[in-house]
Amino acid sequence: MRVLFADDHVMMREALRPHLESIADQVEVVEAGTGPDVLRRLDKGECFDLVIIDLKMPGMNGLEGLREMRHRHPAIRFVVLSSSTEPETISEAMRIGVAGYIPKQMSTTQMRVALQLVLTGERFIPSAMMGGHRERVTGEGITGIALTAREQDILPLLREGLPNKLIAERLGVGEVTIKTHVSNLLRKLNVKNRAQAIRRLHI
Repeated sequence: MRVLFADDHVMMREALRPHLESIADQVEVVEAGTGPDVLRRLDKGECFDLVIIDLKMPGMNGLEGLREMRHRHPAIRFVVLSSSTEPETISEAMRIGVAGYIPKQMSTTQMRVALQLVLTGERFIPSAMMGGHRERVTGEGITGIALTAREQDILPLLREGLPNKLIAERLGVGEVTIKTHVSNLLRKLNVKNRAQAIRRLHI
């Protein structure tokens, strides 16, 4: 599996490389530091399973550059890794057709989970950036499904892609307790796994 990681900060690329190499078996990470470098590699036919790209790089031109890359290479999965959390930027990136939007404020563990979700064919947006989607989590649950208070606490953390251990730490309870709540959530949502649950939450 080949991943193209594009960021103009060498330190960022060096820091995240081992984490990117751990998202699947036998991952080869290729680095790029500018928008033109990304296009050069893609245009000459290099094969990549995933392109992880910052919007603010030399020669990138932000969303317009991303739109051009998607237009020229529609079969490649792009994931934006950005410090921007502006709702308009995220919405436009998703309209362009990226497979995920990961803020640099996320932990590396959350990033790995998000990328693994993308590799299953899902799209990823952190819950804090879902805008109106957060209104689905109400006292009456999602689309009429009755949820307990604790289940409602867990939902946004699931959307962030946190594993049970980190959810337990965040909520100050045992991991076994979280595992039970997650199992109950999957049953109530009538889905088989977390990926399916997240997809339903993003509808």
